[in-house]
Amino acid sequence: MMKDILQGVGIGCILAGGILYYTNTGNVSTASDAEQYKSQLDELKIELDKVKKELAVAQTLTSSKTEKSAGENSNASGEKAETKPVSGSPSKPITKIILTIEAGSTSSTVADKLERAGIIGSAGELEQYLIDNGLAGRIQIGVHEVDTTMDLGTIAGIITNTKKR
Repeated sequence: MMKDILQGVGIGCILAGGILYYTNTGNVSTASDAEQYKSQLDELKIELDKVKKELAVAQTLTSSKTEKSAGENSNASGEKAETKPVSGSPSKPITKIILTIEAGSTSSTVADKLERAGIIGSAGELEQYLIDNGLAGRIQIGVHEVDTTMDLGTIAGIITNTKKR
């Protein structure tokens, strides 16, 4: 009788040990799985940010191409033009626009928009001015008001939110 009791206790201990072993091993793999999922999630977030930036650039390029095909006088994508005659010089009107700079816009796309709107004479001159003054990478996203009376330094200061250099 005593022998049967001891055998039952021994078998119970072995079963309990086996159950504990497999449940603890399961927890370890669950923790490593959670870490693996977290690292995959972080990688996917980084990839999503890259794709968002590429999409913004593609949208900017597409809107630039669309504006070019629509004609030079088209003021699509947030550009609103207003023309006023200059007092004392009726042949030279002032053109004012509201320039919307979107995420992913480069200095060349902004300069092209300003040239098409008739605010500046040459996009290349504005780009070179921005490069010479270290402002090419400092274009600010947002809404900016510019007009034909402004020189390149003033326009550069407005679109980069810096003072005229």
